[in-house]
Amino acid sequence: MTQAMASSGQQAEDKINPRIFLLALGMFALGTDANVVSGVLPVIARDIGVAEGLAGQLVTAFSLTYGLGAPFFAALTGRIAPNRVLIGSLGLFGLANIASAISPTFPLLLLTRVLAGCFAASYAPLAYSVGVSLAPPAKRGQALALVVVGLTVATALGSPLGTYIGEHFGWRMSFVMVAALAAVAFLVLLLRGLPRTTTPSALSLQARLAPIGQPRVILALLPSLVWNLGIYTSYTYIAPLLQQNLHIMEISGLLVAFGVGIVCGNFSGGRLADRFGPNRLLIVALIVLAIIQALLSLATATFVGALLILFIWGVTGSMLFIPQQHRLLSIAPEHANVILALNNSAFYLGIAGGAALGGVALRTLPITQLNWIGVVAALLALVFLGLSILLNGRPAPKGENAIEEEKDGVLLPE
Repeated sequence: MTQAMASSGQQAEDKINPRIFLLALGMFALGTDANVVSGVLPVIARDIGVAEGLAGQLVTAFSLTYGLGAPFFAALTGRIAPNRVLIGSLGLFGLANIASAISPTFPLLLLTRVLAGCFAASYAPLAYSVGVSLAPPAKRGQALALVVVGLTVATALGSPLGTYIGEHFGWRMSFVMVAALAAVAFLVLLLRGLPRTTTPSALSLQARLAPIGQPRVILALLPSLVWNLGIYTSYTYIAPLLQQNLHIMEISGLLVAFGVGIVCGNFSGGRLADRFGPNRLLIVALIVLAIIQALLSLATATFVGALLILFIWGVTGSMLFIPQQHRLLSIAPEHANVILALNNSAFYLGIAGGAALGGVALRTLPITQLNWIGVVAALLALVFLGLSILLNGRPAPKGENAIEEEKDGVLLPE
């Protein structure tokens, strides 16, 4: 009897706490908000009376705040119980989206996107670390993947759904939908709660940004920044491109193809990185990304072509994320948590930069030519990657990048 009870207790300890899905639900709301503006951008521009290039800066405001704010808010809230930060930031994020929905002018709408970015920056990094703590050491990688699933499903389903709602009921209802998703996650977290965790020892902002002082780390982070800048120079303005090329108004169904591609890319990226090594996969994916960007305007001239190119684009773009994480862990394992957070910041700064650059370029370029900026960005990311590989030497052997144990608040690779 005692042995059976001990075995049962051991099995319970070896399982991932199902409450991790509550964190993923919050990430679903955040991910939907991050992408929904691109789908309803023409509707917003027409209703508020601004150019599409200017309306695209709503994406810049959210992503820039998210990217720059993450380390600052992590340092600011470091001594507060993680559960309170998660629940509080999610509730405020929902209210920020209500404010977006009722904003009467473009400046006020822009301000609400900044606020939403602030609360997203408070929630997301902490959701990753708390999610990992809800799993035994041997399953921390799976736990991290489950939290990321929230973002993945948001791209595949949440963003197209928000676009559909915006096309049929007005763009303000798209933000109401995001607020409703956040409210559901907020209420479930409030009612069910999370296991009590000790407040971690807070890292100072200086400690969080310390790796930036190392040239090899900066060079390793640059590809993330540049390839995302190239992708979102075009993707932020994908709705007007599809509407012009296909002579249609509703594009939510086409965006599903991009989202499904994201899901497939996330699924396969880790396995391919383990099999072929992160450097080789990154090189191939960046070359394919440059080709896709070059063909984007031509391929979207037909409905079938648009479906195929959006799907392949989504697969390739998302396939870059996991091998890049692997590279960073092998380059600076002593800064594992911090450098992964910085890579997340680089990702969103790339989105912000792409939206801003695309908006400026539209003043002089037709929308069908934005994709060439993406081609240059993909090739430039390839150059930075090559320089980083030369500077840092050979990567860690395959399979040595799984997160295994935590010491002094830092997750270390095996």
